[in-house]
Amino acid sequence: MTRKQRRLERIRAIEREFRIATAAADGLGERLRADPSVLDRKQLKSVDYQSFRNNLEPTYLIRLFAEFEAGLRQAWELAFLRTTSPSMRDLVDSLAAQCSISQDWCNRAHEVRKYCNALVHEGGDDARAVGMREACGDLCRFFSRLPHDW
Repeated sequence: MTRKQRRLERIRAIEREFRIATAAADGLGERLRADPSVLDRKQLKSVDYQSFRNNLEPTYLIRLFAEFEAGLRQAWELAFLRTTSPSMRDLVDSLAAQCSISQDWCNRAHEVRKYCNALVHEGGDDARAVGMREACGDLCRFFSRLPHDW
């Protein structure tokens, strides 16, 4: 398996983990509706569950983008023999140009980047919210256009 294939699999694995976590959260939600004291034994409250549930997708989106970024930086260094550390905006644009990645795919990767930055830095009101499935698809599509191996 090439480094590119391993990175793509790691990105997809994060999306699958998110789906498992969502199913687990749904199960806990059902248990809490049946018995609101379920979390008491762990010294937690239903408000803690709500916070967890509200932050579940953003948490996994940040992990997803971190894996994407690590893969792009690895490709930058090993496939393109670059020693610089450009900003993610510049890295995405440069790799898109060098790998003939369409402007639409580049823009979609930037949308995910901007949304994740807004989540991490608690700002960026102009960033469009991107769901996990859409983000995973967009980032994998971009990543798939990188050189086959490095």
